[in-house]
Amino acid sequence: MEDDFEDFDPLPLDEHESMLVQQDLVDLEAFEVTFRNEGYKGVSVWCQDCAEDHFYPWELLRNNLQLLLETGETPVHEPAFEPDPEEYVPWEYARGYVDALSDVGVDRRRLVDECGRCGYQLEGDQKAANFCPRCGSGLLGARLGAALRERGLDEDDVGELLREIGIPG
Repeated sequence: MEDDFEDFDPLPLDEHESMLVQQDLVDLEAFEVTFRNEGYKGVSVWCQDCAEDHFYPWELLRNNLQLLLETGETPVHEPAFEPDPEEYVPWEYARGYVDALSDVGVDRRRLVDECGRCGYQLEGDQKAANFCPRCGSGLLGARLGAALRERGLDEDDVGELLREIGIPG
């Protein structure tokens, strides 16, 4: 039986399979942009064969999917050492969450340069995060304040309006 596996030569993916893996790569990128700044290290995927979750850091899964596209097979890898399930977002949850964000237009959200609460200067993907990586406060107030100022309200009016509706600006 071992000899059967020695002669195994993986077949390249067909067009449909390639398209599915390419979509997984696109989805993975959207998940990472959405969840990395919230502290998630990667995604978990339910395995029907062993009836348990597998935990994949962002880069490992991206590399595995890319290799699958190129060769038709994925490498065997060691499971994460005692992963904390709270640090990995379930794939299906992430897909639904990102789809919902897209449906309501949040994927086109305004980027902000700094946290309105602690003044932390946001960089790169942090500008699209939901929460400040330094103090943990929500960045909705900073986004709303920037949009209101862009529409002509002065700083005092913006601050007053945000306080009135209970959002820290």
